[in-house]
This record gives sequence, structure tokens and C-alpha cells, in this order.
Amino acid sequence: MKPRLKVRQPLTGKEMFLKFNSQEERREYGGTAFIELQFCVLPPDTSPDGILDPETFWKDDSLYVYSEQPFYELYKDIFGNGIHADRSVGSFDYYGITYYPPEQIDGIIDRAKEAKPEGYADLTGWLADAKQYNGFYILGI
Repeated sequence: MKPRLKVRQPLTGKEMFLKFNSQEERREYGGTAFIELQFCVLPPDTSPDGILDPETFWKDDSLYVYSEQPFYELYKDIFGNGIHADRSVGSFDYYGITYYPPEQIDGIIDRAKEAKPEGYADLTGWLADAKQYNGFYILGI
């Protein structure tokens, strides 16, 4: 299924969340200085080792945050605790991988809608689509 969030050109550099039509467009915008929110497309019965080792990055259906945005400060409490690559649990790792299972998505959406930080409507639309997958990742810069 296609995500509900419309693909848009990153025009001003001021949007919290960005979508790109191609990886070339992403590279032109800012190279690799992005946090990537990526759907976990693995089956629900995948082992934790498999889930916490995503094989690909820079997917076209991902949601991106340019590293200069205040994403961590605005969203760390909204996302709450996820699972890190070393199996520890805590706030998302700005420089590593954090996995959020499907059962956490509704709570994240509720907290974002309540707090209404910059970009929350884009995020909650993307998270609604994440429900059809095995959760999602936040892949740090």
C-alpha cells in the first residue's frame, strides 16, 4: 500500500519531516545528514536479531528529518522508549537504530496529537500507515 502522506518537494528546508521522490533528490537536499523513519517490513515472527538489523537504508517511503531540526527535543517524549540495537530500551538513539513495535504506534500517535509539535500531522499520517507493518525504525544520522 502507498503511504497516505503526499510526496512533496523539500522546498524551504524548514519542514520537520520530508519525503523525497528519489534518492538523488535527497542527496541534493542534504546528502546523508538525515534521521530516517522507516517501516519495518519484516514478518511479525522475525527474531529480535533480525528486526534490529535493518538491511537497507534510504527508502523512498521513509520519512526524513534533516539533522539540523530540533527533532530529538520535540519528539523524544512522544516516541517514548524503543528497543536499541544492543537490546537496551530507552529514548531513540540519535546516532543509532531504535525499533518501535506495532503495539506502540497508537500511543505515539496520541501523544503527538496531544502535544502538537512541529510536523505532528505529517508524522501521525505516516505512523497510521506504519500500522500495516511490523512497526518502524528510527535510524539515526
